[in-house]
Amino acid sequence: MPKEKEELFKKIGVDISDEKIDIDLVKTKDFFNTLQDKLQKKAESIQQDVLEGKIDLKDDIGIKVDDEHMDIDLKKTKSFIEAFGTKIEHFLAELDRTAEQIAKKPEEK
Repeated sequence: MPKEKEELFKKIGVDISDEKIDIDLVKTKDFFNTLQDKLQKKAESIQQDVLEGKIDLKDDIGIKVDDEHMDIDLKKTKSFIEAFGTKIEHFLAELDRTAEQIAKKPEEK
């Protein structure tokens, strides 16, 4: 398994060795709770900006909204959506490969 994948699995509490899979449920739960907290805070921040009539995501996705203007950089927005789609595809493919590896482990014994 590549080093970066090992690091990702360690962050979420999963250790895959040749003959066993160890899942540290506390570490996994902490990882997802931390992720949920970060997403919640970001969502609240965006919601507050919307309520105040201002959104500035121009550097990230090419959209900036304030009380009087809305600027949309279609090139940045398109690039963001394409990059995001690619990341989702890679993530799903990795989940599929991992699930296949886990499914094959018992058969090899």
